[in-house]
Amino acid sequence: MTQIAKNEYALQSPREERVRRVLVVGGGSSGWMAAAVLATALARDVEVQLVESEAIGIVGVGEATIPPMQKFNRFLQLDEAQFVAATNGTFKLGIEFHNWGRVGDSYLHQFGAVGREIDALVKLHHWWLLGRQADDGADYPEWQECHVAYHAAVQNRFAPSGPRKGDLHNRYTHAYHFDAHLYAAHLRQVAESRGVKRIEGMITGAERDGESGFVTGVKLEDGRVLEADLFIDCSGFRSLLLGSALEEPWTDWSKWIPSDRALAVPSVRAEGALTPYTKGIAHPVGWQWRIPLQHRTGNGHVFASAFSSESEAEERLLATLDTKALGDPRLVKFSTGRRERSWVGNVVAVGLSSGFLEPLESTSIHFVQSSLERLVELFPTRAMDPELRDQFNARTRLEWEQVRDFIIAHYKLTEREDSEFWRYTRNMDVPDTLAQTLDVWRARGHLAVDGGHLFQIGSWASMLIGQRFLPRGVHALANRADPAEIARMVRRIAADCAAAASRLPLHEEFIARNCAAKAAA
Repeated sequence: MTQIAKNEYALQSPREERVRRVLVVGGGSSGWMAAAVLATALARDVEVQLVESEAIGIVGVGEATIPPMQKFNRFLQLDEAQFVAATNGTFKLGIEFHNWGRVGDSYLHQFGAVGREIDALVKLHHWWLLGRQADDGADYPEWQECHVAYHAAVQNRFAPSGPRKGDLHNRYTHAYHFDAHLYAAHLRQVAESRGVKRIEGMITGAERDGESGFVTGVKLEDGRVLEADLFIDCSGFRSLLLGSALEEPWTDWSKWIPSDRALAVPSVRAEGALTPYTKGIAHPVGWQWRIPLQHRTGNGHVFASAFSSESEAEERLLATLDTKALGDPRLVKFSTGRRERSWVGNVVAVGLSSGFLEPLESTSIHFVQSSLERLVELFPTRAMDPELRDQFNARTRLEWEQVRDFIIAHYKLTEREDSEFWRYTRNMDVPDTLAQTLDVWRARGHLAVDGGHLFQIGSWASMLIGQRFLPRGVHALANRADPAEIARMVRRIAADCAAAASRLPLHEEFIARNCAAKAAA
């Protein structure tokens, strides 16, 4: 056996190479998420600072999340009831889509698993499709009715599911709606309590090392220069470091997702029950979100300027509000796509400074979360280890492209012909990766994604079936069953899901009982 030199495997990261100071550039949700995570994850000998200017507002339209947010809150050791109270938040069981497949259609992209599987090898949606052949009458359940989350949403009921996922009443999960400004303020309190130092200042530029190209400091309007070993660019669409200083190229996805404008406006909270889900309502051009909060309703309209003027979009939005607007709609311009790399040199871009995908599936906050989790896992030395950087960029790119495909599919899989916008999306070419996914599903209802995808079979099946993109056949192993018997079993599953949901408390009552005391404190 070859003799190994004594020091061949000696550690190559002496203490003097450690990152000593991290500067978060920009505040808002992404900035304070970054500051809170780094202050929690890093040793006390790493100084975390955040620079932001009160003169610059935050975009603040990301008021809806997806279930991985629970993991983020647990990492920060946030009390859920206190978090919901502090942000005027509500709970979210899914997203209800209207008018996407056809005008008048609706379906819920629910969070969680089906109520019960019939077979260990063949997923329930195959059996549902088989049973539908034998019983396509009015009493045959819709696919979404095989989920407890759907029935809870319809009944405006909510309680967190328990850990025993084999039990019917635990086979769903949840996310949150919250006020983005209050969320940033809440995380600021958390971050500062863990040692983060906030610096007020307007950034005017960056200084770079002539040899390595690394950023050495950011320049402020008053002449100060803030130095650090690692910079987290949370400067939003301006992308002050990754885009402006480092000139990282932009990859444009607008040919697949043509929307490039959003109008946002809050309105008076709707009377009646507090709904535990987001709404995504398709219009002749683009779509509208509706997000229920404790104190108001969040509304917005995403549209494409190539197919609609801003005045027409504002008229559509205001005409379709459920309640009175609390101000004038605020316009946000954006480009759909991303920087080719999110980590360049000693700069890691997080959130909008890295790229943008419209909020159709509430993924904006998640992209911040996953980037920070990845950064903590691959945290570098002052040398900015290229192997870690390349791994970060490869995984980030893959995640963005997978979510991109899921969003594009909503637009592609429409039968609408009522406007130029929908005719364009229906007939457009799609990325090869999405085309393959759709082809595999269309054949026999299989899903060509692996376990690393953010959106798994439950999400894809809800969207594909909800938008009438049904497979031509079912799993070959399902053909051994009697369709009539399967139809009876599917009806039983749907009825059991409805019964389980009916035993949950009303959403508003749950919030009042569990979060009111936290708000008062």
